[in-house]
Amino acid sequence: MSSSMLFSPLLKNHQVTGRLSSSAVTRNDNLPMISRCLDRRCLSRLSRLYNEKDKDLSVQRQSSSQIPRSSSLVDTLLHKTKSRALRTLSITATGNWDNTTETQPSEATYDSVQNVIDAAVIRSSSTLDGAENKDTESICTKAADEPKQHQDKRTYLNNPCVTPTALAHTLWKSTIIPYQDTVIDATCGNGKDCLALTKILFPDGKTATSDLHPNLIGIDIQSRAIANTQLSLLSSLPEEIYYNHVTLLEQSHEHLLDLIQPRKDGKKQQVGLVCYNLGYLPGGQATNVNYKDVTTQTQTTLNSIADAALLLRVGGLLSVMTYPGTNLEESIAVEHFVEGLAMLATRDEGGWRGYLECIPDYSFDEEGSNDGRVRDVVSRSIQRVANDEIPKQTWRAFVHKPLGRPMSPILATAHRIK
Repeated sequence: MSSSMLFSPLLKNHQVTGRLSSSAVTRNDNLPMISRCLDRRCLSRLSRLYNEKDKDLSVQRQSSSQIPRSSSLVDTLLHKTKSRALRTLSITATGNWDNTTETQPSEATYDSVQNVIDAAVIRSSSTLDGAENKDTESICTKAADEPKQHQDKRTYLNNPCVTPTALAHTLWKSTIIPYQDTVIDATCGNGKDCLALTKILFPDGKTATSDLHPNLIGIDIQSRAIANTQLSLLSSLPEEIYYNHVTLLEQSHEHLLDLIQPRKDGKKQQVGLVCYNLGYLPGGQATNVNYKDVTTQTQTTLNSIADAALLLRVGGLLSVMTYPGTNLEESIAVEHFVEGLAMLATRDEGGWRGYLECIPDYSFDEEGSNDGRVRDVVSRSIQRVANDEIPKQTWRAFVHKPLGRPMSPILATAHRIK
């Protein structure tokens, strides 16, 4: 058997014919001995290892499509391994080289060859693993150099224990009846809350099949807010839901009672939720107009949430996000309003009227021109709700505010239970 026949699987798989170093072929008289000493199974092990490693490297480089394939790595390792095996055999093998047909290799010779092959397998595997790690590091380094879009990795922002927005969305899910309720976003802004509401109202992404005709009504006084909301909803909702169950209105939210029309059967639509996110339009600084010039106002806000309280069905929720850092007067007035709703069923002496009389005089400027304004606005709004056709109402109200952060957003809620 010739050496070319012995190494034919390796030479074929790795295409290294003619690449043996000069030191490996100077002892041509050793080649017959090599054919008897090298165990064909050891070479098969080595060949399979290289084939597997070479295949893994090829797949990795093809998947990354960023690093050129170094095809010479496996060839070089195989070349060095065969050279070392030849040198070892020339030293350890004993016998008459001229009469190779009668000389049998010793057991020590087989052990030496086996040790060489095993050591080569270990070193080759380690080298190839190092090459894979280096390729992976190169991919990561190159990817890190490329510009990336900003992604907010603060996953805790979706935790209702951490942010009032996440808490509000959680409360909405427990209140809205899918495919039945009418919900109102009275300050739709850029449409994030509207999108969340539609997913709650239509959880399966399908239009309603009942006669109740659920609706989402989005209101904002700024045309850019309506356009942003429309774009957000159209890109995320099925068209049949948007065109059949969504209404966007560019107007003030001060008068909500005029928006709700009777159902086809003449009954009043059941409004399950009215939500507000007060303040100014987020992202408004991108325009030439001072974005803080258009903000919600105390008087119109209280008029609106009084209408909302009159619209809500039993089991409905009033949800108001306020911003003390933007409008402290409005934030305080909203807190007193929802507490006033809770006081409608109080048995305390003086009742809800006594509560309104105890609202302090807040001063929001040095001249004190606003003294008593909060009490007056809240009193008129609560009086409207108390004079409703239903004489007895029971509300549960909460104000959710983070301790130690007085200027952070505050979520005020009122749930009508009777």
